[in-house]
Amino acid sequence: MKSTFSSARAVSLQQRDTTRVAQGAAAAQGSTVRTGAAPTAPALPRQLLDWLTQLTLLYGVPFEYLVADPRLLPPESMRFFHIDRNWLQRSVDGALSTATLSTAEAIFNETLFEAVYAEIEANQQALRATLRGKPLPQEVTVPAAYTGFLFRSVVVSGWPGLEVLASREGKTVELVRMDRLSATILLVIFAEQPDSVSFIEPSEGLHFGLLPVAGTPGAWQVNLRGLGLGGYVAGTQIAQNSENLTGPVIMRDGTGQPAGVVRVADTAAKLAAAMPKAALPPSGKLSAAGFALQMVRGAGRQDYTASATALCPANGGQ
Repeated sequence: MKSTFSSARAVSLQQRDTTRVAQGAAAAQGSTVRTGAAPTAPALPRQLLDWLTQLTLLYGVPFEYLVADPRLLPPESMRFFHIDRNWLQRSVDGALSTATLSTAEAIFNETLFEAVYAEIEANQQALRATLRGKPLPQEVTVPAAYTGFLFRSVVVSGWPGLEVLASREGKTVELVRMDRLSATILLVIFAEQPDSVSFIEPSEGLHFGLLPVAGTPGAWQVNLRGLGLGGYVAGTQIAQNSENLTGPVIMRDGTGQPAGVVRVADTAAKLAAAMPKAALPPSGKLSAAGFALQMVRGAGRQDYTASATALCPANGGQ
């Protein structure tokens, strides 16, 4: 985004930016803003405030401005980024200057810009709740910086209910934006810099699943879970010698019957035989509910953790 300024305006902007550097140092510690409090005058109309807030969260910004070259975001890749607050301020400044037709209006914008941007910052973390029809936060902390990532993968279209969780030092990091820019590209922006980001499969309902047996094509197994008996917590995987116990799943061979179908009775017997006796009821057999518990597959999860020692091959190892 480019703007043309007169020499007098350039000097004024330089003075304002010098002030912001000092303010940014204080903002790095984080400041608390109550969204329910009366905003600093002048109060922007809600529609205009939301539009400017969306601009600072990259709504409406052409994709080629975010990714200048397709090689920067190849298929099946993810790129984390940091948003420069100065660029956000310049974008708001440019939007406000579209109706500036006189020196008096320029001075007005110059004088009240800080108050306007403070309103925008207070609204940034409330915007997502507004768009989703969720309750507004009573109190938000203006972060020192916004970060995020672009994710390009078939996973974006294959799992439309994909969940993203982020944390920093064990505390949840708020999402201020999560949108699909296309069928295969996901944009996520966080309210601060997380040290851990997790992708979780949609978990709206229960589903069954099997695990392949390493080194044995066509063989399947499941992780064994406790039934709430003998000290084994219901639903928790049973561990023995620091390893999770598994049980075999017996499949039809396809002779005169459809292949790829579980032989339920035989599988239940095999799973019961693989479980510790203390984990089974007195009958030593799995009930229908017990069998179903063994077959339930939890939502898959992929974690990414920041590392100070990780190197970036695309940037010469820097």
